[in-house]
Amino acid sequence: MTTDETEVATMPAYHIPLPGSLRLRLLGISILLALPLLLSSVATATQPIRFAPLPMESREVIVRAFNPLVAYLEKQLQDPVEMVYFDDRQEILTAFEQDELDLVFLGPLPYVALRQRMPEVEPLVFFMEPAGDARYRCALITFFGDDIVLSELRGQPFGLTSRLSTCGYLGAEAMVRDHADLSLKDIAYRYLGTHEAVIFAVVRGEVVAGSVKDEFAHKYAPLGITIRAYSDWVPATGLFANARTLDADHIQRIRSILLATPPEEFDQWGVTIRHGMAPASDDAYAGFREFGDPAEIP
Repeated sequence: MTTDETEVATMPAYHIPLPGSLRLRLLGISILLALPLLLSSVATATQPIRFAPLPMESREVIVRAFNPLVAYLEKQLQDPVEMVYFDDRQEILTAFEQDELDLVFLGPLPYVALRQRMPEVEPLVFFMEPAGDARYRCALITFFGDDIVLSELRGQPFGLTSRLSTCGYLGAEAMVRDHADLSLKDIAYRYLGTHEAVIFAVVRGEVVAGSVKDEFAHKYAPLGITIRAYSDWVPATGLFANARTLDADHIQRIRSILLATPPEEFDQWGVTIRHGMAPASDDAYAGFREFGDPAEIP
């Protein structure tokens, strides 16, 4: 190695001092580059819990019924909760499967249908019925004074709520099979949407009979609704969590909060959900699964 090369190799390293303005400029660029990541993490942390209720009644009635529940969960969790409304049950299940929802209010049939395709749906609580039970029945109804013989419903117009309603096809099929010795395939059934729509169709004489949740049959009895038969008991409507979008701690917190809700709080909620709550589990659906396979509903 030459003398010149030795001098270069042993020269100390020098740092070129940057002007203050340039250092600030580089710092600003670094912050700007990191900002999208920072904002992304903040947005994820504050993303609302997305909740959808079952469209059992009109949109106005459902929204008014569940708004107090949403506000209560927000207050207790200290997290934003957003209610998303769907007019169709299948749309709710599809959105849940696509992880666009975190919480859903469902009846037995939508839950069982969803569970078949998505085992990560987690039962949280059942909403008690007015009598204090975590169960209900479907009711086969006619209009007061109509001389309807159930065994003679063959070919007659019959009102159902919807395909994915518990008291829709499967609930009605169980009742006409047990009490009329018929199948819905023998009857001119039609889907009308909601329990109220079936009630009013019976009152107006547009159908000779229909199937609704017993709660609605009792509610509208003053209009002339007569209960002719009941189904077997099924689990009450409930709240379910998406275990793919909510962690186990969040799910347990929501369950614990709801089960500890004082009566003076849930008394302010909608009629369907104001009678208290009980722990929910998949085991409670064993009897309902005997009604039939949701995948085989025409």
